[in-house]
Formats: sequence, C-alpha cells, structure tokens
Amino acid sequence: MRIGIIGGGAAGLASAWLLERDHDVTLFEQDDRLGGHAHTVDIQVDGQALAVDAGFQFFAPSAAYATFNRLLDALEVTRVAYPATLTVAGADGTRPIAMPPFRRGRPVWSSLTPRALGHLVRFRSFLSDLPAFLAEHDTTVTIAEYVERRQLPRSFVVDFLFPMLLAFWCVELADFRRFAAYNALYYLGANLPEGLRPPEQSQITGGLRVYVEALAASLERATLRTGAHVDSVTREADGGLSLEVGGMRHPFDHLVFACNARQAHALLAHRPELAELTEQLARFEYFPTTIAIHGDRRLMPRDQAAWSVVNIRADAAHSSLSIWDPARGLPVFKSWVTYDDVLPEPLYATATYEHGLIDTAYFDAQRRLRPLQGRHGISLAGLYTADADSHESAILSAVAVAERLAPDSPRLALLRT
Repeated sequence: MRIGIIGGGAAGLASAWLLERDHDVTLFEQDDRLGGHAHTVDIQVDGQALAVDAGFQFFAPSAAYATFNRLLDALEVTRVAYPATLTVAGADGTRPIAMPPFRRGRPVWSSLTPRALGHLVRFRSFLSDLPAFLAEHDTTVTIAEYVERRQLPRSFVVDFLFPMLLAFWCVELADFRRFAAYNALYYLGANLPEGLRPPEQSQITGGLRVYVEALAASLERATLRTGAHVDSVTREADGGLSLEVGGMRHPFDHLVFACNARQAHALLAHRPELAELTEQLARFEYFPTTIAIHGDRRLMPRDQAAWSVVNIRADAAHSSLSIWDPARGLPVFKSWVTYDDVLPEPLYATATYEHGLIDTAYFDAQRRLRPLQGRHGISLAGLYTADADSHESAILSAVAVAERLAPDSPRLALLRT
C-alpha cells in the first residue's frame, strides 16, 4: 500500500520504521527537524558546547519503558544510568526537602528538619500503595479524588504532595486536580525508589537527538519530507485519500496521523464518514508549556547542597521544575517558565510545546478510539492513543499501527520480544 504519515515525532518515525519494508511510505513533518518533543538544542556556556534536551528527557531501564528500550537496542543506541534525585522547595528556594536527604554520603542538613522528615516518612507510605493502584488501570479516578480517599493530612498534601505532582506538568492547579490519578501517579509508581536510594533514570550521551537521528538513518525505503505542512485531506472518487502539501496533491491508500489529536481533528473534521472518530479527537485538550535553558541559580534551591537532578519550586498557585545535570558540574538548568513574569538570565534557549491535559475524559476518548482505528483508511498514532502520557506510549502507538498494517514485520517482532 501507499501509506502517508503526518508527523515526524517518535510515533511517526517509529511507524515509518515498522511499515517501510511492507509498504511504500512517505512521512510529512511540518517543522524543519524530526523528533517532535524529543528535541535536543545546542548551547554555548563559557566557550563550551553543550547538547541539552529541551523537551522529553526522562525514561528508565524499567518495564515501564520496555518497548522504547527495545527500539534503542535495535538501533544500537547506548544509554547510561544515573540516580534521579529530587528536591521540593518553596518558590524562593527555601525550605528544601531533598530525596534522599544525602548527597555523596553526606547529609543535606537543610532537609533534615522535623517538617521535612515528617513529609518524607509519609511520602514513603504513600508510594507503597501505588503499584496496586496502577495495576488496576482505573482511569476514572481523578488525582483529587484519589488523594481525598487516602485521607492524608492537609499539610502534607498542600505543602508537599500536590506541589511535587503538579510540577511535572506545570499546569493550573484546578486543571491538575481533574487529571486522572493513573496518569498523575504513573511516573512515581513506574520507577519507585529503593530504600534511601533514588530511582534510576537513563540518558543518551549527546541527547535524544542521537536516537532520533539513528531512527531516521535506519530507514531504508521510506521518504522523509521536513518543512512539509499538510494543508488538507481529500477523499478521491476511487475511495483513496490525498494530501495537499505545498500546493501539490499526494495520493495514498492509507493515512497515519502521527500528530497530536488537535492537529488530526483540524485535518479530518470536514469528513462526514469520520464523524465518530473526530468526535473523540475533539475531546482531547492541550495547554502550552514553555521551557528555558539557562544559568540562573535563582530558580534552584538556595542551599546548593540540596540541588538535585529534579528540583521543584512551588508557591500557592503553581509548581515548576528545574532540571540539573550534576555530571556536567556546570550551572546549566532546564526550567519550566510558563508562569514566570521574567525569564531567567543568562538565557541560552527557549522552547514551547503543546502538552495534553490528561484528565479522565482523555482516557475515555482514548478507549473509544481503539475500535475506530484503521477504518476508512485512517489510523491514529501518538502517545494520546496508547496508555499513559509517556514516550513509551508514543512507541506503543506505532506498534499498534504496525500490528494492523504489517503484522509480519521482523522489526515489529523485535519490539515485541
């Protein structure tokens, strides 16, 4: 078949990789680069060139990222593991709670207050119940409902738990309260710490660009077109489909929409035969997130001994992350600055992404889309179509497309192993 793929992020590239040996595949990406949220930027700091992942960054050598790790193995992309330490502090960097409260064998004294230790003990108890809850895969419970059912002390929820969870999305608190608890707790439950040791995360030397470039370079037959905005989708008289790109029409037998749900809806909403599908696509909500790569220590805990890989600053309304790589030994940070009135200085780069609002309606729409996949020559790919909001889901969405369109693909077998 002639298959057109709209979107050159992880889902689109993985779909092309899985389908190209069985079909004639052309991929269209509107940006000038591939990778989507796997986005590595180059900066200069004191004359030193650094590659920093501005978008998606965290994944683990665990079952929660099994398919993604199999893809990296197939592409021979090496990873290194590192401890993902975490600190929660106030918006001004004071009152840090470092997890664990030790760095290089030494205590972080500012995190060994009665308040901090009380929150840490209660947090360990909170974590112990997550595996059982996540195993139920109940996506109908909001995070607000889940926390209320646990009857946790208000001080723990308001001062520590909600600020920590909220920071991973940097969205308004009212919106976060309606997030599905399954998704809000997924990252914690999928990579639980052991004792006082922080959980392990994986990193690709040189950034996620290395993985994106390896995936694109491994394509043998597929055609990749960047800077190619899809203007419209047309149904031909013979039942086939055409994409209009830059004033030219491209005929296909099947289309894979590997863009986000909002973009897919905009291209398909006018097709009456797709009304059931587009009704579900319209239910996915998005919000913008702005990331800054910078060297401003004011966005970090005041006590440098409490600095972690993941640092959370929170006030009564918002929580934001600042990511730091201790291995570099440089004051280079990646911070969520969506709600900041003033950008940090020195500022090396900024990027803005659309992020899904992962509420219970998100998962209901996801479930209702599954039986519609493949109908009328249309498939959907992207993390919103497959389980929790993670890069693993983007790869799983491509696997689902291949299971329908190229079930005997040897590459598909590699990802199922």
